[in-house]
Amino acid sequence: MQQTQENRRAHSALRSFMTIGTLYSFLYCMLASNVILSMPILGGALYLAGRTAAMFVSFRRPSQEGVFTKGARRLGTVLLVLVFLLLLALMAIYPISLTNPDFWRLSGIVLCIILRPSLTRYVLERALMAHKKTMKILLRILGVQLLFLPPLLLMLLLSPMDRLTVWALLGGYLLSGILESFPLDRMRDRMRPFSDEDRREMECLRQAHAYRIFQDVLLVIAAALQITQVMAYTYIAVTADALILCMAIALLCTYAASALADTVLRRSRARNSDPNFLMTLGLVLWLYGLILFIRALNSPGLVEEYLSLALCTVGATVCVRASVEMEQDMRRVAAFAIGHDPGENLDPVQQARVDFAALIGQMVALLGLTLICIFTPTDFPDDWNALFLSFSPLLTLPALSLVIAAMVFFLLFPLTRQHLQKLRKYSDMQREGRSNGPLHDQLEAVVVQRSLKHYGIKLILLILRPLYRHKILGRENLRLDEDTPCVFVCNHGEIYGPVVATLYVPYSFRPWVASEMTDKQVVIDHTMDGAFGKYTGWKRKTLHFLMVHIGAPFLTWVMRSVDCIPVYHENPRKLMQTFRDTIAAMEAGDNILLFPENAATAADHKYVKEGVSEFFTGFTMIGQLYSQKTGKCPLFVPLYANKKERTITFGVPTRYDDSIPPNEEKERLCTYLRGEMLRIAGLKDEA
Repeated sequence: MQQTQENRRAHSALRSFMTIGTLYSFLYCMLASNVILSMPILGGALYLAGRTAAMFVSFRRPSQEGVFTKGARRLGTVLLVLVFLLLLALMAIYPISLTNPDFWRLSGIVLCIILRPSLTRYVLERALMAHKKTMKILLRILGVQLLFLPPLLLMLLLSPMDRLTVWALLGGYLLSGILESFPLDRMRDRMRPFSDEDRREMECLRQAHAYRIFQDVLLVIAAALQITQVMAYTYIAVTADALILCMAIALLCTYAASALADTVLRRSRARNSDPNFLMTLGLVLWLYGLILFIRALNSPGLVEEYLSLALCTVGATVCVRASVEMEQDMRRVAAFAIGHDPGENLDPVQQARVDFAALIGQMVALLGLTLICIFTPTDFPDDWNALFLSFSPLLTLPALSLVIAAMVFFLLFPLTRQHLQKLRKYSDMQREGRSNGPLHDQLEAVVVQRSLKHYGIKLILLILRPLYRHKILGRENLRLDEDTPCVFVCNHGEIYGPVVATLYVPYSFRPWVASEMTDKQVVIDHTMDGAFGKYTGWKRKTLHFLMVHIGAPFLTWVMRSVDCIPVYHENPRKLMQTFRDTIAAMEAGDNILLFPENAATAADHKYVKEGVSEFFTGFTMIGQLYSQKTGKCPLFVPLYANKKERTITFGVPTRYDDSIPPNEEKERLCTYLRGEMLRIAGLKDEA
């Protein structure tokens, strides 16, 4: 039941975000302007001016007090003044229109279109607060539609237009009204006053880095979505001649494309789908669609433009779907930041901020349309398509810039798929009354404190994978326990094992790394004394310079990026810190990857290329310490990286047995793991 409610809520939030009905009203005003004055862009500009003014007034209501910062409210005031100035500019551009009754007729139609949703919203909010039944709500919406119908019909009938055009405009008005009121469940109660406790919670949330970055991404997407759809509808209005054809094309390029993408995503997504990947995919599709649209504007056909606009809508829908899926995770982030579930307090704030971002986007679109009107010749062109082509950068470039900005902000979003899974686990534990200190500390480092994703190391891994193409075998041997992390034990194979395991082990992990690899100065000293020890003179100085400024910083950065755990072989006191960090990581839900071979047992004191050297046995203390700390026995999983066969194979795992004395269990683990790795390598009889 709860999952069904969340799906319904997500679906309604998606429809609300896409603002389909509002943009159909925008399209209707452009079409009416084209029919009455042969100036489609003027009607769109008038609608956006009135719409932004109405939205600004709604933000000044007492119920919105505390939702926005003082800076945002000042910005809203500046926007209202700008709207007034733009209206004056429109009046100054077309002074002849002030004496034209058709201009005032168009203004009356636009005014009806602007006032209708405000009144509809007010009626719906009151009805929902009174818990009215659906039929009564529908009757009230119908009453709002009929309230504006007589003056609109009177204005149209008194015009010199033919009756077929009058009835077409009237039908378009009713259609836009229906779409504007659908669906009903997207309406939320925004009448509740903002309390002092709500203000304190909002201030705490502004201190949570992950939540703040997600809000930035969401707001930029909302603004970009408005400009993109205004651009799409404006282009459709100036390229399609017939009213019904224009509506049909708009339906296919926007609503149908949005519904199709939404349906495919909901039906095909796995339960463990990654919203990070969905967001990235959506932004890429959106950006690609905009680029295709800009390029297609120079082609003689219209099909390419319409298809590229549909692609923009698909990309935007994927972004919105990803943001809706992440909304529940962001509620968990909010609960983590303020210490308790924010309940329903977060919903009106989230919606109000999205609406405010949409207002910003509409203002930018209004500015673009006004500038197009300013540069329009006074004798009005016959080919509005050519006019749009000339001034298309006024709408396409802001949309393109905002989508790129959304991509940049999303790159700064610190939470990975693993973090989101851990956040859900922590939330479930809190509901059950359990605590997990290491998991809390790890989440606080990425949720509250400023942190970044390590995109650099991911890019390096993507580049290296084709160079080390491998098959993964034996995955059927492994059944991971969600509550108990495992320890992957892999052969070293000189440097080959660590590289291939990092590239191809299909599970998240934190690797053990020799402490020397995490200290910049130690890396420089070991490299100069070891690999570069034979060089002298200017060659040695050059190599030393490169190691100091490039090699060592890069290597230590790689170690930090893979979130390694340093191992202090030569310092027993610090070695205990290694085990403490390891147990804390496992308590937080991390798997461990280590390479226990002892190179000193080989004749040349180096790791063998094939096969497996003797093991250090100290790593088995992980099982003992974790069992003592949590009462759970971890799973040890043997891995073998075969350079010759280009495979990495999972062996049959074994679980730490706390019923056996620690020394005996240590010997058993080492013997079994090494034997299993030798068996995979085909060297079972090796001594």
